[in-house]
Amino acid sequence: MRAIQKYVEFIKDEVEGAKEYAEMYVEAKAKGNVSTASRYKEMTLDELKHASWIHERAVKEIEKISQTYTPPPEMMEKWELEHKEYVEQAALVRQMLEL
Repeated sequence: MRAIQKYVEFIKDEVEGAKEYAEMYVEAKAKGNVSTASRYKEMTLDELKHASWIHERAVKEIEKISQTYTPPPEMMEKWELEHKEYVEQAALVRQMLEL
């Protein structure tokens, strides 16, 4: 369960970084600085890729654990909440990039 918690922390860090870069993207774009905005957009997308990869690892780890024993309901509930938050936050960041 500690491994899953670490993955959750890593995902949150990556998504938070993506949000920060997305905000910088929006600001640079609003100021008309196209090249800077483009770079921030790339950085945002990189962070989202990292989060996605870590999320995939977490899912695989949960599947592997589930083959050995049934994870406690609390763990699965926590994962479901974290998964939902990840999906929502990543979607919010992607929306920011569409501005």
